[in-house]
Amino acid sequence: MESYEEYMRSFEENAKELIVRIVWFPDKAPSKSDSVAGMLKMRARFDDAIDVESGERIGTGKLHWLEWTYKKKLFGDPYGYTLKKGSLYRLRVRRKKEENTKNADTYYVDAVLEKDVKDRRLDPILSFLDSFDDEEKEMLFLNKQEIYGWGVFWDHKRVVLTYLARMNPNDTKIHDGTGRLFLLEKNPDSHLKAKYQELSVYRLLVRASKDKPETYLVVRNLGKADPAPFMAKIEEYKKPVQIENELGSFALERRWNWFDGTIQWCSEPCNVLIDVPEGSTDCSASMEVLRRICEDDKAFDARVRRQTCDQTMELLADWYDEEITEEEYMQRMGVPTITVSEDGDVDFSFDTGDLYAGHTLVVSVDEEGNVKGTNLVG
Repeated sequence: MESYEEYMRSFEENAKELIVRIVWFPDKAPSKSDSVAGMLKMRARFDDAIDVESGERIGTGKLHWLEWTYKKKLFGDPYGYTLKKGSLYRLRVRRKKEENTKNADTYYVDAVLEKDVKDRRLDPILSFLDSFDDEEKEMLFLNKQEIYGWGVFWDHKRVVLTYLARMNPNDTKIHDGTGRLFLLEKNPDSHLKAKYQELSVYRLLVRASKDKPETYLVVRNLGKADPAPFMAKIEEYKKPVQIENELGSFALERRWNWFDGTIQWCSEPCNVLIDVPEGSTDCSASMEVLRRICEDDKAFDARVRRQTCDQTMELLADWYDEEITEEEYMQRMGVPTITVSEDGDVDFSFDTGDLYAGHTLVVSVDEEGNVKGTNLVG
């Protein structure tokens, strides 16, 4: 067994102070086997740090481990130190002299000098908040739709809402145009508290973005407001928008910002989604792309399937245990869903059944039917 003195000699004598951002701390203490001469050993990990003296960034490209020894206690901190994931700490540490891998560094923690450090260089939440003006102001916003989900942003939930129009509470002039509202809530593991209804008007205390127009951070929801000033916009939004042409019939789904329709593709009904910009009903450029790929749909389809097969046969072998020929593979792709984006990019989404355990194979192509990339989703 390694002696305590030998273990400590494996670290440099000169200590340094680091501000570290913790990304992992064990849920429970290690077993007794992970010990040094009767002292239990604990580990944590950080993903980014700053040398306090030099200001040097100790960043990505390596795993950064923290390590220390401790004895069990009946009272006080049972692990010597408890470091919270997502928090910043100022530590006095000593680097390990030699590592078994070049992709990792280990530091011994001599002391935790400060907890819950606020440093904008390492705190993505503070950096995000700094991107908005300090001034808080009340405004009325016509919210587009309910909240259907959120993204995890460090130790917060981040929600993005779309508004269709806004105005100052003491004004009669409406700014008719779409924009974005950001909401932050702590603890990404909890249920979302914010509730916003479709086509409802809210009085919000907000901070404007410094560099992104029509973008605001919601400081506080002050409640629903009278929708009367926005009724013309609400009625306009509710009107159905339909396109009928030689390809088929397409209806605007405002919630998702696309026209949803059905065309004949290789003599089979095929679902098509045509993206439009937020607040717009114009898909003329994307419709022209769809017309071009439909001019010889059979040749286009065959080219996409052949190239998809060539590029994904090895991937398929990782997912599907049974033997399958290339012809069977191309046939089992079925009829695609075709999506044409605002900028003219085209995706073919194939429901391949059990070939990829229920995942959809999304194939990105150009206007000639050449495959640019593939991806499994769902």
